[in-house]
Amino acid sequence: MRYEFFIGLRYLRSKRRQKFISIIGVISILGVFMGVMALDVVLSVMGGFEEELQTKILGVNSHLVVLSYDGGIKGYEALTRKVRDFPGVVGASPFIYGQAMLVGETNVLGVVTRGIDPARAGSVTSIETALGKGSISGKGEKHGDKSLLKRVGRETLMKLAESTPTGHPPIIIGKELASSLGVTVGDTVNLVSPFGRVGPFGPQAKIRKFEVVGLFDYGMFEYDSSLAYLSLKDAMAFYGMEGKVTGVELKVKDIYKARAIGDAILGELGFPFYTRNWEEVNASLFRALRLERIAIGIFLGLIILVAALDIVSTLTMVVMEKGRDISILRAMGATRGGIMRIFILDGMIIGSVGTVLGTVAGFGLLYLIKSNKSLKALIPFDPKVYPISEFPVKLEPLYFIVVALVSLAVCFLATLYPSYQASRKDPVEALRYE
Repeated sequence: MRYEFFIGLRYLRSKRRQKFISIIGVISILGVFMGVMALDVVLSVMGGFEEELQTKILGVNSHLVVLSYDGGIKGYEALTRKVRDFPGVVGASPFIYGQAMLVGETNVLGVVTRGIDPARAGSVTSIETALGKGSISGKGEKHGDKSLLKRVGRETLMKLAESTPTGHPPIIIGKELASSLGVTVGDTVNLVSPFGRVGPFGPQAKIRKFEVVGLFDYGMFEYDSSLAYLSLKDAMAFYGMEGKVTGVELKVKDIYKARAIGDAILGELGFPFYTRNWEEVNASLFRALRLERIAIGIFLGLIILVAALDIVSTLTMVVMEKGRDISILRAMGATRGGIMRIFILDGMIIGSVGTVLGTVAGFGLLYLIKSNKSLKALIPFDPKVYPISEFPVKLEPLYFIVVALVSLAVCFLATLYPSYQASRKDPVEALRYE
């Protein structure tokens, strides 16, 4: 063992007349511990919130959309096959976007309608899973049978292509929307569009009855309360878009390559087509989440800085207490660098112990929350306010590594000043009156 390390460990031990210094050292360790743990927990929760929000948004919306400046797209089947064959694309489905009013038993609400191809829509969005949850009221989740969720969701989705007992076209609406309208599966609703035929008294609204054949539950109030699905054929008839669609939505293998894949598709198709990816559509939302995470990280990082100041005060008091020992070491041949290393080691031991304990405690707490549903339920989230229903946690190793490295770097910088002051002590002055 090098003498610097041996002496540094001795200086951290508590003696009767140096007990106050050791207590301050323990407080410094606790400060680093709390700062590291708090930072790990907050960054993981913010990362989990962003990931959960991203998953839900991309469950409803596709990764990439091909649109046309001319409005409706003719020959959409050929276009769908063409973009489906691009490298990185794993799913493609045509759609029709529209806005209308839905009239139920007790209410009238504005909705966004999406005409989809039931056979292909499930390859682009997670509507099948959302339908499975709504159709069996959690039965599949209760028994842990995800295949049942998918099967029931698929069966419900395919009802859009089938005829209904009432003879009205089928429609699938959100759980919250159905609750607000006072309808359920099997009931009929009126879909109203202001863009109808022109009659003798001016434009007339277009009204058509639809039968509710299924309810979906995405877990986001914004979508569950304002979204409805029609079959592509019925949407064409209702909006007067015979043989045309609004665009083609795509699912890509790597969501972070959606922009590059969109540029490649645009280069192949040319004008009047254009593409929009999920990052462009939700850019402001995810940018705000990242800035919020950075800001919270900086403010909580101040806890580590305060703990580093405790390390400075601890080492300064040790240097004052050990002035005679330092002079003896210098007289015995210890170099200034050796003296500096003694106190740097003292400070790094305090910082390392606090960092390791904080990292382990933070990871343990997050893992416990992530794996225990009852703990997640301790902090309830109102689905009408938040897009999540439970406490989100993302166990990202990079967060823990970065926080630990930053903590050790701050602790190291905190040791430099008192260590330098110790190395500058003159042994002659200190031993003159001994």
